[in-house]
Amino acid sequence: EETAEEEIEGRLGAVAPARVEQVELLRREEDERHAEETRGPQSGLALESAPLALRADRGVVLAAVRRAGAALQFATEALQDDYEVVFAAVQQDGAALTFASKALRGNRSIVLAAVTQYGYAWHAASDALQADREVALAAVRAPGCGAVLESFSEALQGDLEVVLAAVQQDGTALEDASEALRGSREVVLAAVRQDGLALQFSRLREEREV
Repeated sequence: EETAEEEIEGRLGAVAPARVEQVELLRREEDERHAEETRGPQSGLALESAPLALRADRGVVLAAVRRAGAALQFATEALQDDYEVVFAAVQQDGAALTFASKALRGNRSIVLAAVTQYGYAWHAASDALQADREVALAAVRAPGCGAVLESFSEALQGDLEVVLAAVQQDGTALEDASEALRGSREVVLAAVRQDGLALQFSRLREEREV
Protein backbone atom coordinates (compact mmCIF):
# COMPACT_ATOMS: atom_id res chain seq x y z
CA GLU A 1 0.00 0.00 0.00
CA GLU A 2 1.35 3.42 -0.97
CA THR A 3 2.58 5.51 1.93
CA ALA A 4 1.75 9.19 2.34
CA GLU A 5 5.35 10.11 1.50
CA GLU A 6 5.30 8.06 -1.70
CA GLU A 7 2.00 9.66 -2.74
CA ILE A 8 3.43 13.13 -2.20
CA GLU A 9 6.58 12.28 -4.17
CA GLY A 10 4.45 10.90 -6.97
CA ARG A 11 2.41 14.05 -7.20
CA LEU A 12 5.54 16.20 -7.18
CA GLY A 13 7.00 14.07 -9.93
CA ALA A 14 3.94 14.62 -12.06
CA VAL A 15 4.06 18.36 -11.51
CA ALA A 16 7.82 18.72 -12.03
CA PRO A 17 7.86 18.47 -15.86
CA ALA A 18 5.15 21.11 -16.16
CA ARG A 19 7.02 23.33 -13.69
CA VAL A 20 10.28 22.96 -15.61
CA GLU A 21 8.52 23.83 -18.85
CA GLN A 22 6.98 26.91 -17.25
CA VAL A 23 10.35 28.04 -15.89
CA GLU A 24 11.99 27.55 -19.29
CA LEU A 25 9.25 29.57 -20.93
CA LEU A 26 9.74 32.39 -18.45
CA ARG A 27 13.49 32.30 -19.05
CA ARG A 28 13.03 32.52 -22.81
CA GLU A 29 10.66 35.45 -22.41
CA GLU A 30 13.15 37.21 -20.13
CA ASP A 31 16.02 36.58 -22.57
CA GLU A 32 13.99 37.97 -25.45
CA ARG A 33 13.03 41.04 -23.41
CA HIS A 34 16.65 41.64 -22.42
CA ALA A 35 17.87 41.20 -26.02
CA GLU A 36 15.28 43.71 -27.25
CA GLU A 37 16.38 46.23 -24.62
CA THR A 38 20.08 45.88 -25.39
CA ARG A 39 19.50 46.16 -29.11
CA GLY A 40 18.37 49.70 -28.50
CA PRO A 41 16.13 51.73 -30.82
CA GLN A 42 15.58 50.29 -34.27
CA SER A 43 17.24 53.40 -35.66
CA GLY A 44 20.36 54.53 -33.84
CA LEU A 45 19.25 58.15 -34.16
CA ALA A 46 16.04 57.32 -32.26
CA LEU A 47 18.25 57.55 -29.18
CA GLU A 48 17.50 61.28 -29.31
CA SER A 49 14.01 60.72 -27.95
CA ALA A 50 14.99 57.94 -25.55
CA PRO A 51 14.76 58.55 -21.79
CA LEU A 52 17.92 59.46 -19.91
CA ALA A 53 18.14 55.98 -18.43
CA LEU A 54 18.60 54.51 -21.92
CA ARG A 55 20.97 57.25 -23.08
CA ALA A 56 23.11 56.38 -20.08
CA ASP A 57 22.89 52.64 -20.68
CA ARG A 58 26.18 51.46 -22.20
CA GLY A 59 24.67 48.45 -23.96
CA VAL A 60 21.86 50.47 -25.51
CA VAL A 61 24.19 53.24 -26.67
CA LEU A 62 26.66 50.74 -28.14
CA ALA A 63 23.82 49.17 -30.14
CA ALA A 64 22.66 52.60 -31.28
CA VAL A 65 26.06 53.91 -32.45
CA ARG A 66 26.75 50.69 -34.31
CA ARG A 67 23.64 51.46 -36.37
CA ALA A 68 24.26 55.21 -36.65
CA GLY A 69 27.51 56.68 -35.35
CA ALA A 70 25.94 60.14 -35.05
CA ALA A 71 23.75 58.78 -32.23
CA LEU A 72 26.78 59.42 -30.05
CA GLN A 73 25.61 63.03 -29.74
CA PHE A 74 22.63 61.87 -27.68
CA ALA A 75 24.63 59.73 -25.27
CA THR A 76 25.58 60.96 -21.84
CA GLU A 77 28.93 62.71 -21.39
CA ALA A 78 30.26 59.66 -19.59
CA LEU A 79 29.58 57.48 -22.64
CA GLN A 80 30.97 60.10 -25.01
CA ASP A 81 34.17 59.53 -23.06
CA ASP A 82 33.93 55.73 -23.26
CA TYR A 83 36.63 54.37 -25.60
CA GLU A 84 34.67 51.36 -26.87
CA VAL A 85 31.49 53.36 -27.47
CA VAL A 86 33.28 56.16 -29.31
CA PHE A 87 35.42 53.76 -31.34
CA ALA A 88 32.29 51.92 -32.49
CA ALA A 89 30.65 55.23 -33.39
CA VAL A 90 33.51 56.57 -35.53
CA GLN A 91 33.93 53.25 -37.29
CA GLN A 92 30.32 53.54 -38.43
CA ASP A 93 30.51 57.28 -39.13
CA GLY A 94 33.79 59.14 -38.83
CA ALA A 95 31.97 62.43 -38.40
CA ALA A 96 30.81 61.19 -34.99
CA LEU A 97 34.25 62.19 -33.72
CA THR A 98 32.73 65.65 -33.28
CA PHE A 99 30.64 64.30 -30.40
CA ALA A 100 33.44 62.49 -28.59
CA SER A 101 34.99 63.89 -25.43
CA LYS A 102 37.97 66.21 -25.75
CA ALA A 103 40.20 63.47 -24.37
CA LEU A 104 39.14 60.94 -27.00
CA ARG A 105 39.43 63.48 -29.81
CA GLY A 106 43.07 63.43 -28.83
CA ASN A 107 43.28 59.64 -28.89
CA ARG A 108 45.31 58.54 -31.90
CA SER A 109 43.58 55.20 -32.45
CA ILE A 110 40.14 56.76 -32.38
CA VAL A 111 41.10 59.64 -34.64
CA LEU A 112 42.73 57.29 -37.15
CA ALA A 113 39.59 55.16 -37.23
CA ALA A 114 37.46 58.28 -37.74
CA VAL A 115 39.47 59.84 -40.57
CA THR A 116 39.85 56.49 -42.31
CA GLN A 117 36.07 56.28 -42.47
CA TYR A 118 35.54 59.98 -43.24
CA GLY A 119 38.53 62.18 -44.00
CA TYR A 120 36.87 65.42 -42.98
CA ALA A 121 36.64 64.11 -39.41
CA TRP A 122 40.20 65.47 -39.27
CA HIS A 123 38.65 68.83 -38.32
CA ALA A 124 37.42 67.38 -35.02
CA ALA A 125 40.79 65.96 -33.99
CA SER A 126 43.00 67.61 -31.40
CA ASP A 127 45.59 70.14 -32.60
CA ALA A 128 48.37 67.65 -31.98
CA LEU A 129 46.74 64.97 -34.13
CA GLN A 130 45.86 67.42 -36.88
CA ALA A 131 49.61 67.85 -37.26
CA ASP A 132 50.19 64.09 -37.26
CA ARG A 133 51.43 62.88 -40.66
CA GLU A 134 49.84 59.44 -40.42
CA VAL A 135 46.49 60.97 -39.52
CA ALA A 136 46.78 63.37 -42.44
CA LEU A 137 47.57 60.54 -44.85
CA ALA A 138 44.61 58.50 -43.64
CA ALA A 139 42.33 61.52 -44.05
CA VAL A 140 43.27 62.34 -47.65
CA ARG A 141 43.12 58.67 -48.59
CA ALA A 142 39.49 58.39 -47.48
CA PRO A 143 37.22 58.17 -50.55
CA GLY A 144 36.32 61.61 -51.87
CA CYS A 145 38.17 63.48 -49.13
CA GLY A 146 41.33 64.66 -50.88
CA ALA A 147 40.21 68.29 -50.60
CA VAL A 148 40.76 68.19 -46.83
CA LEU A 149 44.35 69.01 -47.82
CA GLU A 150 43.16 72.63 -47.92
CA SER A 151 43.09 72.72 -44.10
CA PHE A 152 46.47 71.11 -43.50
CA SER A 153 49.58 72.89 -42.30
CA GLU A 154 52.07 74.21 -44.84
CA ALA A 155 54.40 71.39 -43.85
CA LEU A 156 51.81 68.76 -44.80
CA GLN A 157 50.85 70.62 -47.97
CA GLY A 158 54.49 70.35 -48.93
CA ASP A 159 54.73 66.63 -48.17
CA LEU A 160 54.96 64.69 -51.44
CA GLU A 161 53.26 61.52 -50.18
CA VAL A 162 50.42 63.40 -48.54
CA VAL A 163 49.79 65.57 -51.59
CA LEU A 164 49.95 62.65 -54.02
CA ALA A 165 47.39 60.78 -51.92
CA ALA A 166 45.16 63.86 -51.88
CA VAL A 167 45.21 64.54 -55.64
CA GLN A 168 44.59 60.87 -56.37
CA GLN A 169 41.29 61.25 -54.51
CA ASP A 170 40.51 64.75 -55.77
CA GLY A 171 42.63 66.21 -58.55
CA THR A 172 41.62 69.77 -57.73
CA ALA A 173 43.29 69.42 -54.32
CA LEU A 174 46.39 70.38 -56.32
CA GLU A 175 45.35 73.98 -55.68
CA ASP A 176 46.28 73.60 -52.02
CA ALA A 177 49.63 71.89 -52.53
CA SER A 178 52.82 73.82 -51.92
CA GLU A 179 54.16 75.89 -54.80
CA ALA A 180 56.99 73.43 -55.25
CA LEU A 181 54.66 70.45 -55.56
CA ARG A 182 52.34 72.30 -57.94
CA GLY A 183 55.39 72.38 -60.17
CA SER A 184 56.10 68.68 -59.76
CA ARG A 185 55.41 66.67 -62.90
CA GLU A 186 54.61 63.57 -60.84
CA VAL A 187 52.04 65.40 -58.74
CA VAL A 188 50.46 67.28 -61.65
CA LEU A 189 50.13 64.10 -63.69
CA ALA A 190 48.40 62.34 -60.80
CA ALA A 191 46.07 65.31 -60.35
CA VAL A 192 45.01 65.69 -63.99
CA ARG A 193 44.50 61.96 -64.35
CA GLN A 194 41.94 62.21 -61.57
CA ASP A 195 40.41 65.48 -62.80
CA GLY A 196 41.53 67.28 -65.93
CA LEU A 197 40.45 70.62 -64.46
CA ALA A 198 43.33 70.34 -62.01
CA LEU A 199 45.64 71.52 -64.80
CA GLN A 200 44.70 75.13 -64.04
CA PHE A 201 46.51 74.85 -60.68
CA SER A 202 49.73 73.53 -62.17
CA ARG A 203 52.87 75.62 -62.14
CA LEU A 204 54.46 73.70 -64.97
CA ARG A 205 55.54 76.18 -67.60
CA GLU A 206 54.55 74.17 -70.62
CA GLU A 207 51.31 72.22 -70.85
CA ARG A 208 52.92 69.79 -73.25
CA GLU A 209 55.03 68.46 -70.37
CA VAL A 210 51.89 67.07 -68.74
